[in-house]
Amino acid sequence: MEFADFRAYVPGDDLRQLDWNAYARSGKLFLKKYLDETELHVNLYIDCSRSMSYGQPNKITRAVEIAAALGYLSLCHLDHVSVYAFDSRITAALTGLQGKSQAHRLLSFLSSLREGGAGDIQTAMRQPGAVRGKAGTSIVLSDFLFESGYTEGIAYLQAARQEVTLVQVLSKEELSPEYAGELRLIDSETGQAKEASLTSLLMEEYHKSLQDYQRELSAFAYGRGIAFVSVEAEQSLESIVFHVFRQAGLIR
Repeated sequence: MEFADFRAYVPGDDLRQLDWNAYARSGKLFLKKYLDETELHVNLYIDCSRSMSYGQPNKITRAVEIAAALGYLSLCHLDHVSVYAFDSRITAALTGLQGKSQAHRLLSFLSSLREGGAGDIQTAMRQPGAVRGKAGTSIVLSDFLFESGYTEGIAYLQAARQEVTLVQVLSKEELSPEYAGELRLIDSETGQAKEASLTSLLMEEYHKSLQDYQRELSAFAYGRGIAFVSVEAEQSLESIVFHVFRQAGLIR
């Protein structure tokens, strides 16, 4: 077995794996980790379509930060990490990272991501190279506001032996808009415009439609054994990772 890294001892670990030389030098308990113990492949899919540029901070910024946190935790655990950016196709990819020494490559790649065109997860997931051949965990970070839907794209990931987690990122303004009066609404991805008179009745209908959509997405995930969480782009990264994700059982 090829040595990979040390990690701190925690109660319950096999005492036979302790490195007594490290203990003699530091007075602290460490275990050796080997590459064959870390076969988990973690794939992070980041929606970089134009709708993700909405909000302050925008949704894509928060999605990238979440991907950085999850990717770094995975590298520290010696998992294999791959990252894919997509709109209607895979626009950028960084694959096969392993070990904390690869963190700089991960963060450099993530910082280079920019918004693209119209989103279509159905088409993007069927692009060559969009899914690794090995079984693993795939985490999709998106607002899931796709004109063509999302069910086939997610099902395709599952068919590729992926344990899927959906993280929906929405802005507070999308969840509780405070618009009123005569407005011209412009679709961020298609550029189509629509004149609307935003009355209190119409805003109530909007809230109902949004809640129905989120329930539909959640029910789809539950029905297929997929983990699903929804976060606000305005939430702090610490709150998302250490509270929302921990409560959902996505991290320990």
